[in-house]
Amino acid sequence: MPDAWTWVDTAPALADLVERLRAAPRFALDTESNSMHAYRERICLLQVSLSDHDFIVDPLAVDLRPLRSVLTEPSVEKVMHGADYDILCFKREYGISLTGLFDTMLAARVLGWGSYGLGTILAQRYGFRANKKMQRFDWAQRPLPSHALEYARWDTRFLLELRREQLEALRQDDREDELRHACLRQTRVEPRPRKADRLGMWGLKGARALPARGRAVLHALYRLRSDVAERLDRPVFRVMSDQVLMDLARDPPRDARALARIRGIHPSLRSGGGARVLAAIEQAHDAEPPSPPPVERGPAREQVKRFDALRAWRKAVALARGVEPDIVLGREALMTVAQADPRTHDELVRCGALDSWELDRYAGELLQALRAHAGS
Repeated sequence: MPDAWTWVDTAPALADLVERLRAAPRFALDTESNSMHAYRERICLLQVSLSDHDFIVDPLAVDLRPLRSVLTEPSVEKVMHGADYDILCFKREYGISLTGLFDTMLAARVLGWGSYGLGTILAQRYGFRANKKMQRFDWAQRPLPSHALEYARWDTRFLLELRREQLEALRQDDREDELRHACLRQTRVEPRPRKADRLGMWGLKGARALPARGRAVLHALYRLRSDVAERLDRPVFRVMSDQVLMDLARDPPRDARALARIRGIHPSLRSGGGARVLAAIEQAHDAEPPSPPPVERGPAREQVKRFDALRAWRKAVALARGVEPDIVLGREALMTVAQADPRTHDELVRCGALDSWELDRYAGELLQALRAHAGS
């Protein structure tokens, strides 16, 4: 491992890094975020490795947007491991759609390796064992301790060599094209509203079954929790867990003494004898209780049966090739085809579930699987 590494926390230093990356055929890349420690997660660290030098960029000190030109340049390959989350973070936070991806986790899966977690691969192939405790580390803290910086470097240090080994194996097995397509499909993933954000309080187990007063209390406390979490920049579960919310809605405490017996409430909500919590509960007494939205209906029974038939086809293809089923086609693509129920190649194209590469490879088999199901 090269001893040389550079901490990048100024605009001129980042500009120099961008020039080096644009001149390279490829570089290893990873990010660290603070999703376990903040109300709205953000990229807190970016690690880059060239063949002879490592860089750690501090996004809390310097704007990452100058990296757009190289991150979106398809001729410069970005070697990452399990890049789906990082790709979503770049899109959500900076509006950057990364191109030129070589994902070593996807490569391991296309090759049919039994294990594809980076920690396992590093231990098996290079004798290196990462500190698993760092997976819950708060990467927004500054200054970062030396052991955190070393951990961050190791996340990218082996990726270029791993990519070389995998590419050789992919070409021997005639699977490079499949890996390239899987990486392209990975870069097309778009951020979606989280289920909790989309459903709000109705996503909590048991919320719909609450009586009117309980729904009013839950609504008031749900809003209070969100407001406090945003002000403190803490995840909502660190302010008050879902279970505590539901317990308070079912059996609201009558006074500060009763509230004090309930665990799992952030200290800021306990100050003043929990006045804010008790005030929210009191105000809920006179509030109009919210009515639950319509229950989201699942797919029709026949669609489920078609999906199961397509999933069986996919499983057989994956088994024959020694890969996991979603390497063949993703679940969302199968569900879209099952919903559209195409009978011809043109109808399959129009449903938009498969791109041209997937159509060339799987269209005939998919239609045959649907016909076999219809005739069963």
